[in-house]
Amino acid sequence: MRFIEDLCPPALLYLIFLVIQLGLDLSLGLWVTFTIKVLFGILVTLLLDTFCGIGLTPVSWFIVAVPFLITAIATAVSMGTQFDLIVLQQVGAKETFKQKDDDEEDLNVPKSSNAAERQASS
Repeated sequence: MRFIEDLCPPALLYLIFLVIQLGLDLSLGLWVTFTIKVLFGILVTLLLDTFCGIGLTPVSWFIVAVPFLITAIATAVSMGTQFDLIVLQQVGAKETFKQKDDDEEDLNVPKSSNAAERQASS
C-alpha cells in the first residue's frame, strides 16, 4: 500500500482513527454512516497530506489534535464545575439506587435461553 506508506504522520494518525470508527460502524450495521465517513475521511486524509506536502505540517497536526483538546477541556470544565449535578438538580431528577432483595433475579432471561435452563438446574 504505497499510498499509506507515503502519508505524513498527522494524516496517518487520522486514517488510523478513521479505520477504527469505520470498524465500529460496520459492526453496528450503520451502513449510511459508514459510507459518509469513508467519503469524508478520504477527503480529510488527502487534505491533511496536502497540507504536509506544502509545508503546513503544524496546521495538519492542529486539525488532528483540536477535537481531542476540545474534549479534554470540556471534560475538565464539566468535572471541575460539577455540571452534571447542577443539571440533575435543575431537572429535578435524582439518581437513586434500590436495594435488591434476595429473591429478585439479577437478569431477566427468556425461558427459551440455555442460560435459563442452567440457572433452573442449579
